[in-house]
Amino acid sequence: MALIVILLVLGFAAVLCIVEVPKLLKARSFKELWAFLLLLALGVVLSILRSLKVEIGNPSDVFAWIYAPLEGVMESLLTKG
Repeated sequence: MALIVILLVLGFAAVLCIVEVPKLLKARSFKELWAFLLLLALGVVLSILRSLKVEIGNPSDVFAWIYAPLEGVMESLLTKG
């Protein structure tokens, strides 16, 4: 089943590239082309990992880990006292 999902994801990505890349090249929108390709590659990789049942972390957990040391400071600034 995972192989079918991977093939479908790759096929869909190929169709998107066939449709969108020539338009972006014709318009000479190179920054948009790089953004499109980067986001498409990220989506394809995440979809394939998801279909292989690889545990993917939640991005909000990273932000919580980064800002956890500032919790006390922010709380003291925002509360009356």
